[in-house]
Amino acid sequence: MRSFVALILVVGIISMTSAETEPKPVVHEAKLYVKAKYDDVWTHLTDAKKFAAWNSAPGLKFGDKAGDVVSWGGEKGAVYSGKLLAIKKGEGLSHTFAFQGFGFEETSKVSYDVVACGPVVLIHLRHDCTGAPNTGKIIGPLGWTKSLSRLKTLLESGEAMPWPVDE
Repeated sequence: MRSFVALILVVGIISMTSAETEPKPVVHEAKLYVKAKYDDVWTHLTDAKKFAAWNSAPGLKFGDKAGDVVSWGGEKGAVYSGKLLAIKKGEGLSHTFAFQGFGFEETSKVSYDVVACGPVVLIHLRHDCTGAPNTGKIIGPLGWTKSLSRLKTLLESGEAMPWPVDE
């Protein structure tokens, strides 16, 4: 009987320990509709030259097949980069994401669903920062909403909205 009780205690402790060490899911999401041609939306999401007009950092590289490098930054090099995991026009794309030169090394995943919905295009972005707590804090719950809102106004009006001032 004592062996059975001891076994239950050990299993319980192991279960509690593993539950405490597993990172809690942290996924930042942004969804919006854009009144624009699908090809224009797709090009602005996949052409490195188009990022400067709406994104937080200009695009440096953006490949066209899984395994290709994606990176954003400036004259001094990449601020964040990753590798394309999937890319298919008509569906969406995904890539890894890692800040460069921030004093920590962690990788997260960004996924975009890009769906034609009649006269508009739905962009549903998910940035899975589970296991990447520093990245999750820097991006924050509104980071992608701000960038995609700038993309939306750029495509709908010809000019990206100003960056919001956080209070």
